[in-house]
Amino acid sequence: MHTKHQLLKKMRMKSFLSCSYRVLEVLLILSITTAIVSMGLTSHDDAEMIGILNNNIVGLVWLWFITLPIFIIILVSFLRCLIPPTSIYKKIVLSLHILNVVLFFLFYMFLPKPEPCDAALMEKHFKIHHNDMYDLVKYVRSSLDDSCSIILLYRNDEVRKFSIGNKRDDWDCASIVSKQELETVLQNAGLSMQELAVIQKKMHKAGIIGIEIDKNPNDGWMDCKSVLQYRWHGGDIYQFALYDRHLTKEEKREALSINQFILYNDSVVFESFGGFPGQRGFPDKDEYQSRHVVK
Repeated sequence: MHTKHQLLKKMRMKSFLSCSYRVLEVLLILSITTAIVSMGLTSHDDAEMIGILNNNIVGLVWLWFITLPIFIIILVSFLRCLIPPTSIYKKIVLSLHILNVVLFFLFYMFLPKPEPCDAALMEKHFKIHHNDMYDLVKYVRSSLDDSCSIILLYRNDEVRKFSIGNKRDDWDCASIVSKQELETVLQNAGLSMQELAVIQKKMHKAGIIGIEIDKNPNDGWMDCKSVLQYRWHGGDIYQFALYDRHLTKEEKREALSINQFILYNDSVVFESFGGFPGQRGFPDKDEYQSRHVVK
């Protein structure tokens, strides 16, 4: 009798563990489904989706003590699906795995392909629009009050960043919907709605999607510049850095040593900054810089 009771208890425990494992397995697979849908819906192009995926993978690696057991469960679940499923539960699990694979490839296939960007393309754009770029910088600085700054960045005609700063404060304008409130914030930097409209027109004329301009920048070589954003590639942004003075030999040497910088001339640097690990940078940096020597 005692043995039967123990056997029944073991069977119940085994059933409970089996049921708990199945619930956990399905929840983990559905969490992957949610992550894929979230990545696909929030990505502007397939390169950004891959960037988000890489970023998540890096985070999971750092949390290996948590993610390793989860990875093992998912791997075992997937391998079990290679065996023809016999039960309804296994067929459901197999369907969910197939759904995740299909969803990922559908998003990857149908998301827009980012426009290419390299040093040669940026040089061509600069040669055509350099007067418009310097005119834009000149106008913005003449409109701003002393020690004020503006950051305005678009992506697909959507405001990605918009902030105004002065000596005391910085204001995030991206979420402002009231015209009156925006006018008040702009006045803190000496700007008006009319001047903002002119800035936007000049950005369009220069083929620029963003600006980071200070009225009175610091003299350090990383600060004494106006930044004009040119193009997105996934989470990476390609931009022109227009310096207020000629860079010294040491500063040019330092710029050349940075993989994400290309020295175009004594006062212009092409830059690439990534939002994800393994940022793209300039694929033609070495080739371009070897034949475009700045003395």
